[in-house]
Amino acid sequence: MKITMHQPLHFPYLGFFQKMKEADLFILLDDVKFVKNEFYNRNRFKNKSSKDEWFTVPVERDANSMIFNQVKVSSDPKWKKKLIKQMNQNFGGDFSHFYLEEYICNINMTSIRYLRNKLGIDTPLKRASDYFITSTSSQRLVDICHAAGATEYISGPHGKDYLDEKLFGDIKVTYFEPNVPDYYTALTHI
Repeated sequence: MKITMHQPLHFPYLGFFQKMKEADLFILLDDVKFVKNEFYNRNRFKNKSSKDEWFTVPVERDANSMIFNQVKVSSDPKWKKKLIKQMNQNFGGDFSHFYLEEYICNINMTSIRYLRNKLGIDTPLKRASDYFITSTSSQRLVDICHAAGATEYISGPHGKDYLDEKLFGDIKVTYFEPNVPDYYTALTHI
């Protein structure tokens, strides 16, 4: 079984889904440390004027010291109205149901499922937290692979910089290179 993993990004770019399509199971690393103002709670797209535009979900103040699936979004309702309007103006449709959750991880899961369906990808999704793995670094990935029954682990291209391949033993490690001309959300391809 081919397995790949990634943090649950907010409206991920197309390469995220290309990697997902190559796997038999996609595991979302929802129990890793959150990094504020990365693609965890924001992303960008080309707006109707072909200019880069960021869209951001504000999160609680101490988010950088928390585990991803425990991070709440800001309780100030103003950001939701602004973001929903921004999405509607650029993509049409009603995106309000994406932002009903109080946790950024759940919002991101909703965006991932939405885009996965729009792109016709049926690779099953699981959360890393479902496996209750407590190891770290490469060993953590190996332990998740074993728990999920992996015979192959598909890493992103940057895995070459940090993976300790020896730990994977009989699990084959491959590196996926996305074929995306620029880094914008998969929304632009819908």
